[in-house]
Amino acid sequence: MQFEIKGQDYFLAFVEQEKRWYVFAPTARGVNRIPVYVDAVKYEKAGILDLNSQLSS
Repeated sequence: MQFEIKGQDYFLAFVEQEKRWYVFAPTARGVNRIPVYVDAVKYEKAGILDLNSQLSS
């Protein structure tokens, strides 16, 4: 995915060999590779929402 912020181009790509996402930022001296960090908890398997249960607040 390509996007632009304040006139600077960026590219988001998944690096299969490392099994992680990076943002690439082209510069005059080459390309900066910025790792993408995920703050979410990793799940072992997908959960199932029970329609009969209710969330408490």
